[in-house]
Amino acid sequence: MKATAKRTLTPRAIVLGTAAAVALIGGTGAANAFADDDSPAPKSSVQLSPSERHLDDTAQDRAQVKADKVSYDEATAKALKAVPGTATSAELDTADRNGSLIWEVDVFGKDHTNHDVTIDAGDGTVLNKHTDRDDDAAEDAAETQALLKGDKIGHGKATDQALKAVPGTVASFSLDDNDRNGATVYEVDVLGKDHKSHDVTVDAAGGKVLNQHVDQVDRDDNDGD
Repeated sequence: MKATAKRTLTPRAIVLGTAAAVALIGGTGAANAFADDDSPAPKSSVQLSPSERHLDDTAQDRAQVKADKVSYDEATAKALKAVPGTATSAELDTADRNGSLIWEVDVFGKDHTNHDVTIDAGDGTVLNKHTDRDDDAAEDAAETQALLKGDKIGHGKATDQALKAVPGTVASFSLDDNDRNGATVYEVDVLGKDHKSHDVTVDAAGGKVLNQHVDQVDRDDNDGD
């Protein structure tokens, strides 16, 4: 999924250790294993084929939404059960190394720390939980708190408003700041019933749809018709 909502987020590594690795390493070592680039990628109950992983953005959106068995709100609920707090983003995505279809959910926990939760897009299983402990974790947490202060509607109303504007399926949402005026907004990626990817911007203070546009790939396709 490479929609606007995703591009506004700081890139995150998908990390998952196996139960065997936990047993062998244990404690802090296990945490390091999870952060290692060589650690196993999360394996879900649904995988995309190699050809589906290398489609253009919108075509891949279609393939992912078609294969997905867990809605964004179900994935978010699972993540919040695993890590109580506030969901600031959720994204349907594919693990590069094995094609596993997953939901990546960002949660600002009640411990005032950012957490990444990986959900199986096939059955809703929590595949991994990762706490942000990078050198800039405190700064990131402060930025998230500032965004949350400007959020008066929550992701549920934001996605509802996006779907009213563009009927279809939510493929991602993220709480962000508007580049133009610094206002807090929700960026929602919707695969519309027209089979095109739409980026919808919703005001996080009042729920008004501020902007919507078709993904660049679809616009280019239309220009070539």
